[in-house]
Amino acid sequence: MDDHKGRHATIVDVAQAANVSVATAGRALGDYGYVRPETKKAVLSAARELNYKKNIAARALISGSAQTFGMIVSDLSSEFYSNIIKSAVNYSRMHGYCVLIYDTHESTAIEREAVAIFQKHRVDGIIIAPASMRNVGHLRDFVAGGGRIVQIDRRVPGLASDSVTLDNVGTAAACTMKLLAAGHRRIAYIGELDEVKPADLGRIVAEHAASARIKEGFAPSCQRLRGYLDAHRDAGVPVCPDLIGRTGHYSWEAARDATQAVLQHEPTALLTSDGLMTTGAFRAVRAAGMRIPDDISFLSFDDLEWLQLVDPPLSAAAQPCARIGEEAARILIGRARGAKEPLRPGYEHIQLSGSIVDRGSIRTIPVLA
Repeated sequence: MDDHKGRHATIVDVAQAANVSVATAGRALGDYGYVRPETKKAVLSAARELNYKKNIAARALISGSAQTFGMIVSDLSSEFYSNIIKSAVNYSRMHGYCVLIYDTHESTAIEREAVAIFQKHRVDGIIIAPASMRNVGHLRDFVAGGGRIVQIDRRVPGLASDSVTLDNVGTAAACTMKLLAAGHRRIAYIGELDEVKPADLGRIVAEHAASARIKEGFAPSCQRLRGYLDAHRDAGVPVCPDLIGRTGHYSWEAARDATQAVLQHEPTALLTSDGLMTTGAFRAVRAAGMRIPDDISFLSFDDLEWLQLVDPPLSAAAQPCARIGEEAARILIGRARGAKEPLRPGYEHIQLSGSIVDRGSIRTIPVLA
């Protein structure tokens, strides 16, 4: 076998060394089809001796599976998404799959490009946090062509796919109820809310107070607004529209500016819709010279690592990022393997709950009669 030194061994070399056909060697190395145990042992032994490395592209052509997933998120720098990616990658690796990752920066054009590239690489499926619920023709085309999708964080209604998301409404309601239980009646909410027109905020608050019938929205920030309003309505506490800070886009600078405007209306507590909103709101509070929790209580949606390092550390709603990534990978692997692993009939729509981590940034205040 010394003849193979200096070049990569091929499947032909392995087949010759094991004295089998190339097709049999391919089945043994790819772990598909039937191969007699003693034959498979001989092929694997020859592959080890020759230091044979599998050709993933060739394997995909033979077996129809590249054992590779695509993963599309909106912000790789986000601690939230990086934790989900880490979990999905670890789970996939343990089950023989690798993951290709793409960052869209919330752009549907980049998302469309990513899907096209993943199709070209013949991925076995895509885990995606969709950038939009409107411009999804490329996702519908991917699914119509036999592609598999698991949505995370956000879910496009009517898209034929599985999903793993957070119970945004319920978790935000629990956060708001915690602040209300501490005596706060002027609770500010800071979120992107890009689906809501600024002029409509007052109407939305009034209509929800009267009937609790408002559209939840596609983006998590809109769903969390629903939870915030639900908790106020259930407690019989009116909401002041001036305490809702809408940034209109995903930016900590915009969150800082929105928080500065809201602080003029004297809230006693702040609830932020995600980690980036927390960063901007915290900067605004510090710039205003306000002390947490003496001057204002603070509850962050997303439990970022830095929240434990400031003084005082900030309370937060922690999302189960590790489980989101693992569940998404589990479902996709099950679909790719022809549902040999146990899957629920139809599509799975898993909705997880967040948990509140109390670090003492919420002050209890007396409720005036």
